[in-house]
Amino acid sequence: MGLNLLVISSYYHPAEVYGGPVPALRNLNRAMALSGHKVTTYTTDANGAIDLTVLGQEVLMVDGLPVTYFPRWWFGRKQKPCNLFFSPIMGQQLRRLQPGAFDLILTHASFCDPGRMAAAASRRTGIPFIYYTHGGYEPWAFKHKYWKKRVYWELVEKGVLSGAAGMVVCNEAETDLLRGLRLRTPIRRIPWGVDIPLGGSSPARERLAAWFPALADRPFWLFLSRLHPKKGLDLLIPAFAALAREFPDWLLVLAGPDEGGYRAQLERMVAERGLELRILFTGMVTGEAKAALLAHADCFVLPSYSEGFPVVVVEALGYGRPVVITTSCYVPEVAEGEAGLVVLPEVGALAAALREMMRDPAFRATCSQKALSLAQRCFTWEAVAKQTLDYYREVIRCHSTA
Repeated sequence: MGLNLLVISSYYHPAEVYGGPVPALRNLNRAMALSGHKVTTYTTDANGAIDLTVLGQEVLMVDGLPVTYFPRWWFGRKQKPCNLFFSPIMGQQLRRLQPGAFDLILTHASFCDPGRMAAAASRRTGIPFIYYTHGGYEPWAFKHKYWKKRVYWELVEKGVLSGAAGMVVCNEAETDLLRGLRLRTPIRRIPWGVDIPLGGSSPARERLAAWFPALADRPFWLFLSRLHPKKGLDLLIPAFAALAREFPDWLLVLAGPDEGGYRAQLERMVAERGLELRILFTGMVTGEAKAALLAHADCFVLPSYSEGFPVVVVEALGYGRPVVITTSCYVPEVAEGEAGLVVLPEVGALAAALREMMRDPAFRATCSQKALSLAQRCFTWEAVAKQTLDYYREVIRCHSTA
C-alpha cells in the first residue's frame, strides 16, 4: 500500500544556488512517486538573497508532483539573507493540518524555521516526522558559527529533534556527534542516489571543446562544487601547483558558483603561482555543459574539509570517473570499492594522490571501471528508494505501537 508523504523543505527546485541537496531532494521525491507513493511538498520561495519567480501559496505541479512555494518574510525587503527561511504563511498552513492527513512528515530544514514548524505540526496532529540532517551535524559544520548554533540548539533544535520519530544522517560522524548530544532518536545513514547515464548518452568531446576550448585535447582534473572555503580549494591549488611542472599537459577545472566573493581570493592564489593558463574557472555549470565535464574529465577531485553527503562525488562515480576525495567527504564506499583514493585534508597527502593518478593511466582505468560498478550497485535511485522506504515503514510501525 502506498504512503502519503508530506515533505517540508527550506528550499526546492529550481533553487540550485543551495547546491547538491536541491537536485537530490527533487530526485528522491520522484523516486518515491515512481514507487507508488503520494508526495506533497511545502517549501519556501528562497533562492539565495532573492526569491524564486513562482506563484506563492498556489499548488504547482513540479515533475507531476504538487509543490507549494510559500513566500519568505524579512521586513518587507526584496533582498533577504541567503539562509533565511522564515515563512509565517507556511506556519499558518501547517497549523491547519489535520490528524491523519498524511502518514509521515519528512523535514529537510535543519537549524531553520520550517523544521520548527514541522515539529509543532507533528506534535499537534500525531503524524510522525523524520528529520533529515543534510550534513548539519558533521563535526566541522556543527562547529562553524558554533555559538549561534549552540544557542539555537538549546532554545529550539533540541526540542525539534527530541520529538522526531527518526533521523536520516549523511555519515557516521553525524551519528557520533548526535549521540554525544544525548539524543536517543532512531538514526539511519542513507546515501543519496544519482541517475546513471546510459551508454552513449553523454555529450561528445567536441561539445566540451565548444564550451571550453582549452579542454579540447588536454587531460584535466575536475572540481565541481561551490567555491566556498570549506571545499578545500586552499589545499587543491597548492597541491596542483606542486605538480604543474612534472605534468605540463594537465589542467585543473574549477567549476561551480562563487559564494561570498571567494573566487577573487582563489584567483589571487592562482596568479601568485603563475597558473592562470593551467587552472580554468568556469562559473556555475548545469545541464549538458555539466554532463560534458563529468563525462570527459580524466579524474574528479573534491578535497573538502566538511561534507554531509557530496552528491557530486556519486555523480562522478556514475560517469565512471576515478576520484580523489578527503576523509571528511564521508564516502567510505570509494575506498571500499577501490574507485579512487581517499586522503586526509592536507596539501602533501592530496598532492601525492594527484600524482599517483596522473602518472598511472592503468590505475585510472581500473578505478574508472570500479567507480561505475560501485555507482550501479549502491547509488542508483532504485537502491536508495528501497532503503528509504524500508526505514519509513519501520518508523511508522514503531510510532504506531509506541
